[in-house]
Amino acid sequence: MSSFLQQVATNIYKLYGGQMHKLAVVFPNRRQSVYFLHHLQQIATPPCFMPASLTIEELVRMATPWQLADNLTQGFALYESYVDTCVAAGDDPKTIPSFDSFFHIGETLIKDFRELDAYCLKVDEVCSLLYEIEAIDKAFDQLTEEQKAYLRQFWQGAKDKRIIQERFLQLWQRLPQIYTLFHERLQQSEQTTLGMAYRMLANHAELDSNFTQQWDHIAFIGFNAFNKAEEIVLKRWQQKQYASLWLDIDAYYFDNPQHEAGDFLRRNLNVVGLQNSMPISRTLDTTATTIHVIACDGQQLQAKAIAPWLQQLEKRQAQTQTGILLANESMLMPVLQSLPEELDGINVTMGYPLQQSAVYDLMKLYIGIQNDLIANQYQTVHHALVSRWLQHPLCSWPQKEVEKLQAKMLKEHMVQVKATALRQYDEASAILFSKPMADMSIFSDMARLCEISTQHSMAKTDDMLGGLLVAAHDTLLQLQPLFMQLNPAPPFAFLCSLLLRQLGTVTVAFQGEPLVGLQLMGLLETRGIDFDDIIILDASEGNLPRIKAPESFLPHNIRRAFGMTVPEHQDAIFAYVFYRLLQRSKSVTLVYNQLVSDDSSGEISRFVQQLAFESNIPITRSTMALPVTTVPQPAITIAKNEAIEKKLALYLNGTIPLSPSGINTWLNCRLQFYFRYIAKLKEPELLQDEVGANQLGSVVHKVMELLYAPHAGKTITVAMIANMKQLLPTTVPEAFRLAWYSTVSAHAFVFTGELLVMRAVAEEFVRILLQQDESIAPFRLESLEIKMKHAMSFVSQGKTRQVMISGYADRVDEKEGIYRMVDYKTGSDKVAFKSVEALFERDSTAQNKAALQTLLYSWLFGKETNRTEGFEPILMAARQIASLPNFTGHLIDKSEKPPVTLTHHHMASRLRAIEQQMQHLLAELFDAATVFDQTTRKDNCKFCEYNSICGRGTA
Repeated sequence: MSSFLQQVATNIYKLYGGQMHKLAVVFPNRRQSVYFLHHLQQIATPPCFMPASLTIEELVRMATPWQLADNLTQGFALYESYVDTCVAAGDDPKTIPSFDSFFHIGETLIKDFRELDAYCLKVDEVCSLLYEIEAIDKAFDQLTEEQKAYLRQFWQGAKDKRIIQERFLQLWQRLPQIYTLFHERLQQSEQTTLGMAYRMLANHAELDSNFTQQWDHIAFIGFNAFNKAEEIVLKRWQQKQYASLWLDIDAYYFDNPQHEAGDFLRRNLNVVGLQNSMPISRTLDTTATTIHVIACDGQQLQAKAIAPWLQQLEKRQAQTQTGILLANESMLMPVLQSLPEELDGINVTMGYPLQQSAVYDLMKLYIGIQNDLIANQYQTVHHALVSRWLQHPLCSWPQKEVEKLQAKMLKEHMVQVKATALRQYDEASAILFSKPMADMSIFSDMARLCEISTQHSMAKTDDMLGGLLVAAHDTLLQLQPLFMQLNPAPPFAFLCSLLLRQLGTVTVAFQGEPLVGLQLMGLLETRGIDFDDIIILDASEGNLPRIKAPESFLPHNIRRAFGMTVPEHQDAIFAYVFYRLLQRSKSVTLVYNQLVSDDSSGEISRFVQQLAFESNIPITRSTMALPVTTVPQPAITIAKNEAIEKKLALYLNGTIPLSPSGINTWLNCRLQFYFRYIAKLKEPELLQDEVGANQLGSVVHKVMELLYAPHAGKTITVAMIANMKQLLPTTVPEAFRLAWYSTVSAHAFVFTGELLVMRAVAEEFVRILLQQDESIAPFRLESLEIKMKHAMSFVSQGKTRQVMISGYADRVDEKEGIYRMVDYKTGSDKVAFKSVEALFERDSTAQNKAALQTLLYSWLFGKETNRTEGFEPILMAARQIASLPNFTGHLIDKSEKPPVTLTHHHMASRLRAIEQQMQHLLAELFDAATVFDQTTRKDNCKFCEYNSICGRGTA
């Protein structure tokens, strides 16, 4: 069966033959003209000049002597017209919203003006219907939440719906005047809008001479829906026999008055009175088309259906009539990445979006850096932005320089990097990290970045990347004079967001042969084009048809009353596109995502359901899913071998001491002990802005050390502690610097973002600890960060062995002859524990790491000083101090009833129990038969740095 465009080409050639050069052919878009002219060339004998080929918008533009203004120019002109109207109405100029506040509302108004013009409506008549309160209520209620938010921002201070409605109504009352000034201002610069070009062509028959002088006839091919202006022009030209209409219609949907696919066609022929030059076909009733529906589990899996579909095609080499159609055009990149590598001759019609490229990311990075420089008075740049530049594919820094700077940033913990140093590397860096000459200079700076990037080795070998850089460069230079017209200039942040928005609309065409190979295009591009084999991706309800509420301030009832577009029209357009594809196709495959989510209805298009109910077309269904099997994570068990025994021997000969933290790690998880102390695995260092719980604890410890260090060996009084509180504003930043930097650094610590919150939290924790000290002052400070160690003997495998136990106590003080082992804690640590034996229970909820650690410090103190009494452990848990009255920090042993508060009177028996338990633990640790295995208590894995290795990262 010949295609629609072949049939039209044959008929038109019969009518005009060698006079084709006096003919113009008009299509919905450029894609159809390529096929049509190809068919015409094949049948034209002898060869002749081809007719002029236009899109309908190109034809309409020819009706006006003026240029069409771009959207930004229209936005500027509309704002100036709005300001003039407000001033003329007596508004205080100071109360008139700025351009950046007006912009989003202006965008919608421009779309409404364009549609009002294209439908040849009088603005004042439409606006008059909005003067009634009932109408404005309906108008406001139909707006989207985003539009309502713009209105609230636009009319600042209007907090309730009534005031906003009143001002909205006032805007509509002034809209006819704004509309008139808007078009007058454009015409003064010899510009107009596409909507006005439509209105002029429809309302001024004298403009027809512009066309009749160029061509004898105009053929409109492959259309479906027309706006009012197009209907007027087509009917007038058909009456003059100057135009012909070639519509592709099938009786299946045309003769059925209830079928949405024929809505516009029936209107064109039966209501408007247009004449179709093509006979109505009857193919859908007798078609041999087969439809196969594939349900996929997930959005991305749909693209994977292409490869098996291609393999099943009968004529694998003849792909000139094979199409991959996207009902959702955001599927373009997944589809391109899923096409078989051996596939040759694919033509992509949609263009590569700049927004999904490294070029757009570079533009965003430039703006992000500029905004950060502004916030930091052009002195420093946040490390994350610097890292993004160093890792950007268009960065030309030598790898050694990149690694050198990254190492320096990490070593010195440079949260903020000096901009002056970054500017020295190359011209691109100088542009990125320097202050532009003026706000508007960002256009030329970004354009220069594109020029520099074209010399990058990647751009020289990647034609698409090079094309994207050129497109971005040209767009920036075109936009600059438009933005320069703004007076006063908009805020820098708004200027940047608007610029990125404009760049996001740019696309670059793929290289390909439009008539050879597999065709990849959007669904709406297929109007007038036929395929033998089709696969439609994301053909789900919501995409096919894709119904989107118009971005308009015109309410639904107003639009319907004046014959403007409403959601049902979109339904009819998509229905026609879909059913027309079935007329001549041999096979149609529809793929959809059957999983329900925010982006997916989980259902196939309603059109498939209609076909199953109303037609005899066979429909088969299948499901495509990636095989998913749950493989249990195998338990990790590491047995001791000769190499491990050698590393453990370092603890036995005193080379390496065993710390209380190591003991707690062994009890927490033997595998964790292996990773940390045997394999010596360390997390990669990352430069971070935020402070973790362990880092916050380090800062608090450092603050307490700095405050108390000058008073070591002295008696601490309440007055001294009060003075320490006064020193906190300077001591806390110094503690952050010393705790944060891995090397001695002269850099002052810069507090930004979350660090400002952490500074306040750290200061509050220290105040709580100082207040607790005030409650027991005076006391004598013996030492700070005191290192204590002692060799513990134990029996393992019949041999007596020794391990050096060593640790640092935060503070040792003395009051009334009693020494206290003070340990600061900022977490959720508790002073109570079930029993000494429970402290050593593995995989138990009775563990108390902080209590065990503090008891071990007391044990070490007793061994070092040869004491069995006169000292006690104190756990200074800041959170408990703040929440519990009369908190002393003494540990509480709950093994007795009532629980025992551990003072120096109770220490001897507890320390003996601690020693016994430690001997059992060490015997187990150094037993050759003991393996390093995972804890059975998965709660222990939540914050373990090794949980990704053992597969418990989500435990």
